[in-house]
Amino acid sequence: MGQHMQFSNSKTAYGWVAIALHWISVVGIFMLYFSGDEAGEALTREAKIPLMQYHISLGACFFLFLASRVIWSFTQPKPVSLSPSKLDIVAKGVQHLFLAMIALLIISGPLAVWSNAYPIGVFDWFSIPSPFSVKNESAHEIAEAIHTNVRKIFWPLLILHLLGVAKSLVITKDRTLQRMLWVKKDI
Repeated sequence: MGQHMQFSNSKTAYGWVAIALHWISVVGIFMLYFSGDEAGEALTREAKIPLMQYHISLGACFFLFLASRVIWSFTQPKPVSLSPSKLDIVAKGVQHLFLAMIALLIISGPLAVWSNAYPIGVFDWFSIPSPFSVKNESAHEIAEAIHTNVRKIFWPLLILHLLGVAKSLVITKDRTLQRMLWVKKDI
């Protein structure tokens, strides 16, 4: 009989929820990073507005997945390291910084919009009204500063994460990567 993937994590494997949230988050984060970058580089207000609307709409669409990714990660057991080393602390640090980055971005992004007393428009489907009845300049400045600066740790974290993946594939030759893919679990 074939092995069925479990719902939640165990000490030996990630469950299908963690794996799905990880990969949906990867897609969402890249789409959000590049759409936000493109909006930030727009030369005119006329060019920037539709790019920002697209970025904000994407953020709203991915919000529940990203929030679920953060919550699920902190409420589930972590599989034990297949090749324990002193670098495990770096891997855990990178993972926690990624999750903190996501949490800060999914809070500061909506706050940057709402603090202007604007609703969050989700494409042309619907909008989420602002809890602010008037513009709150200080909340806007703080949210925008957090959103702009926290994203700067994305590339260093991604590089460290990918170096960890490369270590498990090339040096330790363990099945760490397979834990995050939908492949048969032999562990």
